Amino acid sequence: PGAAAMSVTRSDSDWQGLLSEYLVCKRKLESKKEALLILSKELDTCQQERDQYKLMANQLRERHQSLKKKYRELIDGDPSIPPEKRKQANLVQLLSDSRDRNHHLGEEIKELQQRLGEVQGDNKPSTRESQKTVVLLSRRS
Repeated sequence: PGAAAMSVTRSDSDWQGLLSEYLVCKRKLESKKEALLILSKELDTCQQERDQYKLMANQLRERHQSLKKKYRELIDGDPSIPPEKRKQANLVQLLSDSRDRNHHLGEEIKELQQRLGEVQGDNKPSTRESQKTVVLLSRRS
């Protein structure tokens, strides 16, 4: 009887240990859920700001293009400007346009790389969870 009572006591203490470990894990999970919510809100704010800055950049780019077009029309329409100066202005304009286009494409590349990184990052947790599930299922078999 003494040995049986001792094993029951041991089981009770094991159960108490598991229960306290469960409660600690539950508190940690709640804490992480709150942190995730905060980070999610910050991400939303950052994304909204990014979108606003992109909109402003596009508006500035359009305004710049409009001003360049007006400038071109003024130069091309002014007969007092010698042809050599017009040609020079055209070359300067072509160079400027090329630089603008190159810059725009560079920004587009950065944005696409960022999206790719985000998508790859989104897939990593799914892959890890899938691997964990496979390991857990294989242990049960």
